[in-house]
Amino acid sequence: RVVRDTNYIELAPQDRLLQLSNYSFDGSVFDIYGALLNGAALVLIKKEDVLSIDRLSRRIIGEAVTVFFVTTALFNTLVDLAIESFAHIRNVQFGGEQVSVAHVKKALEYMDKGRITHVYGPTETTVYASYYFIDQVSENALTIPIGSPLANTLVYILDKQLSPVPIGVNGEMYI
Repeated sequence: RVVRDTNYIELAPQDRLLQLSNYSFDGSVFDIYGALLNGAALVLIKKEDVLSIDRLSRRIIGEAVTVFFVTTALFNTLVDLAIESFAHIRNVQFGGEQVSVAHVKKALEYMDKGRITHVYGPTETTVYASYYFIDQVSENALTIPIGSPLANTLVYILDKQLSPVPIGVNGEMYI
């Protein structure tokens, strides 16, 4: 549901996925299996390259990376210090922390529509459970939505009695 027959990204043999996540982190599932199960290339980098924004940016560009998943904090840092890293990215997915609308706006201005996806999901869902394509951000936006469920994933908003709540009513999210 995360890397094959899904509704939020199509990975293809010509893609080059960057593995930023340590293999003990659930985010690596997207990187590794996204490449392996779709005939794409998996670009491995050294820890030292991840820890230096300049080196990371040079590797993203030099390795012709097309797709990658990154934490929100690292996304923000790349936007601030090395936005050119996104020049040839077909799709960047970010999530895991509260979104900075200012960083998203800046990235969207640089990258244009159809290339940025906000993903959400606790580790228990194995990588993420929902996605939101960021094609525009309203002038008064305070946050970015978590979006819609991935294929073969159900999301409910329930009250304390585990009954569905009407649209617009607060409740607890059940995946």
